[in-house]
Amino acid sequence: MVGVTDDPEPHGPRARRAGTDWRQPTDPVPQTPPWDGAAPAGPATTWDAPGPGGSWPQAPGQAPGPAASGQPPWPGVPGAPPPRRRRRRWLIGVAIGLVALLVFAGLVVAYAAWRVGQVHRIAVDGISPVGSGSPQTILVVGTDSRAGQSAAAAQHFGSAAQVTGQRSDVIILVHIDPARAKVSLLSVPRDLFVPIAGSGTPNRVNVALGQSPGVLVKTLEQALGITINHYAQENFSGLQGLTDAVGGVCMNFPYPARDGSPTGTGNESGLNIPTAGRHTLNGAMALALVRSRYFQYYSGGRWHAEGTGDIGRTVREHEYLRALLSKALHSRNPLTANAFLGKAVHNVSVDTSFTALGMLRLALHLKSVKPGAIPSWTLPYRAVNNYRGFGDVLFPAPGQSQVIAAWQSYGAPSASAAAAPPAATPSGTHASGAAAQAPAPSPVPPWDPVPC
Repeated sequence: MVGVTDDPEPHGPRARRAGTDWRQPTDPVPQTPPWDGAAPAGPATTWDAPGPGGSWPQAPGQAPGPAASGQPPWPGVPGAPPPRRRRRRWLIGVAIGLVALLVFAGLVVAYAAWRVGQVHRIAVDGISPVGSGSPQTILVVGTDSRAGQSAAAAQHFGSAAQVTGQRSDVIILVHIDPARAKVSLLSVPRDLFVPIAGSGTPNRVNVALGQSPGVLVKTLEQALGITINHYAQENFSGLQGLTDAVGGVCMNFPYPARDGSPTGTGNESGLNIPTAGRHTLNGAMALALVRSRYFQYYSGGRWHAEGTGDIGRTVREHEYLRALLSKALHSRNPLTANAFLGKAVHNVSVDTSFTALGMLRLALHLKSVKPGAIPSWTLPYRAVNNYRGFGDVLFPAPGQSQVIAAWQSYGAPSASAAAAPPAATPSGTHASGAAAQAPAPSPVPPWDPVPC
């Protein structure tokens, strides 16, 4: 019918689809939703649909905003979850990540505690244990017991039947300052001639271990004027397994090297480095290096004996142990780390007061320590040959107290000057006062290998 519309409402759907403003001035202004801002002052404006040109109206005096791009004036994207729901999802994700991290950390701690719990304990009289956060001194002894060594090693060093018992092949005092995360080493020559505790009779210090670890502790405390808080012992034949566990250790030899013999023929330890340069030592060659007492290097067309015997061997042992520990700590392969720890816990014994929790706490204090940066000192000595039927022995030399003080105070603010490495000959090689005048870390001789 002409003049009659089929849309009974003049403001119905068709009007809305046509984009006309179907509200009349007399219509009530729509209520502002609780999630929107307050309605702008002034005449009522259509806020529920875009105006001409498809843009949303702005409040009078308001800077252009979302309306310029045709977006609604409230935040968000059509179809996106409300901000509160997004925040909830983010918090749930963070919580799940933290739980997973805590579970992983708990597994790592449980594994470490299980491994440390496998360390063999021995009773040691005379030690004075302290808390894991206190400065402390640990006596570390490498024994020359032939028990458990390979057949190849027995050919060079003798079998357990041929060489019975054990002696302190290596004596190292480790001073630890957990608060400053500082570690320093002091080597005691095994031929140092001192009174043996409990007997009053002087002898080589390594004889004390043959009586008991407690006798060795008391002997060193009395001879050096120190206090020992813990004791750790390792059979040096176990070094072979530790080296193989990390896949070998690289050492850089400045010259071809070997371990000669006092008679001029044969090879005592089996060390044989035919060329200068980098060499990755397996377990057998590592053991031959650290047990070399007659180290020789090839230069100028002939072999030279370095001539310091046990003192030179101690310096090489320090360098090798730094390289071994550095590789073990820097390994990112969990299988390698597990193999190393598995070998270590079965070759090390500690005193009964050194608890698993105490060792773990101490390890956490020292997690930032770099093995390659640990300084080492050697007690100054005076060599005496054929002394009263004891053979060649070493007597403490003047300056011993200064060296001990420099070792114990390493890392303290007042000891910064004493910790600077000097440009000098290896300490302890002569009866001179060089060590007393400059109680600094022992330098590495130019013929010795160093970590790659």
